[in-house]
Amino acid sequence: MRSASVSILVLCLVAASAGQEEPAAPDFTLADVAGTKHRLRGLQGKKAIALIFTGIQCPRSTAAERRLCEMAAKYADQGVAFLTVNSNWNESSEAIAEHARKGGFSIPLLKDEEGRVAGLYNVDIQPTAILLDGRFRIRYRGLIDDHKLEEFVRNPYLEDAIRAVLEGRKVEISRTEPIGCFIKRKTEPSKSSEVTYAGQISRLINRHCVSCHRPGQVGPFSLESYEQARAWSREMAREAKWHRMPPWKPVTNVGEYYNERRLGDEEIELLKTWHEHGAPLGDPERLPEPPKFSDTWMLGTPDIVLKAEGGYEVAAKGPDEYRCYVLENPFEEDTWITGVEYRAGNSRVVHHVIAYLDVGGASVKLDAHDPRPGYKSSGAGPRFLPSGSLGGWAPGNMPRMLPKGVGRLLRKRERIVLETHYHRTGRPEKDEGTQVALYLAKEPVKQLFRYQAIANFMFRIPAGAEAHRVTAAWTVRRDVHVLDVMPHMHLLGREISMVATFPDGRRKDLVAIKDWDFNWQETYQFKEPLAIPEGTRIVLEAKYDNSTKNPNNPSDPPRDVRWGDETTDEMCIGFIGYVIDGEDRTKED
Repeated sequence: MRSASVSILVLCLVAASAGQEEPAAPDFTLADVAGTKHRLRGLQGKKAIALIFTGIQCPRSTAAERRLCEMAAKYADQGVAFLTVNSNWNESSEAIAEHARKGGFSIPLLKDEEGRVAGLYNVDIQPTAILLDGRFRIRYRGLIDDHKLEEFVRNPYLEDAIRAVLEGRKVEISRTEPIGCFIKRKTEPSKSSEVTYAGQISRLINRHCVSCHRPGQVGPFSLESYEQARAWSREMAREAKWHRMPPWKPVTNVGEYYNERRLGDEEIELLKTWHEHGAPLGDPERLPEPPKFSDTWMLGTPDIVLKAEGGYEVAAKGPDEYRCYVLENPFEEDTWITGVEYRAGNSRVVHHVIAYLDVGGASVKLDAHDPRPGYKSSGAGPRFLPSGSLGGWAPGNMPRMLPKGVGRLLRKRERIVLETHYHRTGRPEKDEGTQVALYLAKEPVKQLFRYQAIANFMFRIPAGAEAHRVTAAWTVRRDVHVLDVMPHMHLLGREISMVATFPDGRRKDLVAIKDWDFNWQETYQFKEPLAIPEGTRIVLEAKYDNSTKNPNNPSDPPRDVRWGDETTDEMCIGFIGYVIDGEDRTKED
């Protein structure tokens, strides 16, 4: 298989050096998921043929499906044919057909059972686009376009190549490096490896992965079984090596955060070794009991459960959406809260939830002017200045009761506003409404859990700046203990840190993130409250990339950006959750 593809490449190089015409791409015949056979040479007479090697579990592949269908429809009358090829051993024809039916995918889906055609065309990554001209010569191969999200696409490489072929022009960019998931090829597992799924890997996956990677959750594929994990062993080894999975952004305070999701060096090496040895099963008798995910609340029976308005319909395609749901306060007096737990209404599409408090009623007015459930936001906040927060939820987050004698104050008439981030799955979904479980204080609350915002509102990020620095600071006026921190920026953000400098000159990183991702924002909770003495200066430092090198820059060409509520604006803010040392609310009148 490999020798054939290498020979094709050699022939192309020889032909090019001799000034000869490139040879035709190899012919093949594959059946589609309905059993109908398609021969490549059967498309003789077409002006161009787009072959897309793709899969139904790879997020980059599924994100491009609607764009591909629109492109195929656009150029069908101009003599351009589209074919998709699925070369993954772990995706059956039946599963592919069902995925296409639910998503309304209209391009022929060919099943490359043994990965033979992927080998012929030397394809290792899905999605990979290969464009042939009317004489079956390869004119382009690589990315469909340059971004997973349609609204950020700047270079539609495949479509540009199609236009060039139709117009008889040279394809200016004839090759790009594809980005996505590896083609799933079966390998022969080693029988002598000491690292096996039954022995070590299943336990590692159960600890770190399956809370998200199981049916009905936000992970795009399941890792609950050996066959599922085996299919993704190469990705797991790669993503773990580069610390991209599990998603955990801080590079500081290893072992100090309560909700930390980080693989140790030994665990990363185990995944690497397991993949390199063919992902062996090992002795099935050693397999552990699978983890049980209870339908009950993790913090126990709540005192009250509130539910957001349900029935919000999330379309199959398009940019992410943000909706804010207003929950009425059921209490007739100020109430102390010691625990909060969230349950997403549809965890397949709910990416995260942030809970704000509104004492002035601004959220009610915003809700009244939006006819759909909840009201629209940009993801940058609830569109009013909140009076407080009840934390939030993201996949994998573990709820936690506040320390003894500490409580959040939910004031009379203060509403809870859930800003909900929806991401698409490639098929229509419905959110039935996120639930919030509240746990009331059972003993006197001495210390109020407070939030301090450290922010800079007066900045300008110049167009073209690649590492623009913005800072803000807070000097602590009393001895406090910090329980958690939460930094916040938008799409231009690249790095952010919150560093405490104590009166004696010592420094302590509260959090430092070197590869900011707007889609992975969290509150970072310390295992033990961190003592911060009076006079400590906490500096927030943020760096922004407002150049064309930033693939998430929403403006093309870049423009000057200032503080604002929209996602296309920016923010420079960090929140610190703390208590004041020695405070005793029980002694107050």
